[in-house]
Amino acid sequence: MVKLSVSKAARMLGISRFDIQNQINSGKLQTHEGYVTTDSLRLAYPNAGLNSEQDQYIQKMQQIKNDAIKKIEVDKSLHNENEKSYMGIINNLKSKLYEAQVKNQHYQMVFSELTERLEILETHCHSQDKASLHKLQGWVKSQH
Repeated sequence: MVKLSVSKAARMLGISRFDIQNQINSGKLQTHEGYVTTDSLRLAYPNAGLNSEQDQYIQKMQQIKNDAIKKIEVDKSLHNENEKSYMGIINNLKSKLYEAQVKNQHYQMVFSELTERLEILETHCHSQDKASLHKLQGWVKSQH
């Protein structure tokens, strides 16, 4: 079904827009969503020779429009599916990041506690063990 504006239909038939509007108002010409269809024009004006080349052009343009609308709908559907997928991935990564942050805080506390205990050990160890203890403390500081 090819839909035409009232102006376009009038041009195709070689009559005024006013004449078409009168046909619509009198009920002799049907409209669909504010447009006049070529089928209703043929019924209302059976002797008028609608230009078949123009009809073909209009049908082709209508088909292009319908195909574009279908493509947009498919694209929207794919976009929505991709968005859901990405949101799932993002939520998963957020959870992993949170877990890593918790582990990092734990390891920082462990290193702080280890550093404190090594300092206490240093005060109680023999002077011959202090060199080894200083090496261990240096290593802990380099890792922290």
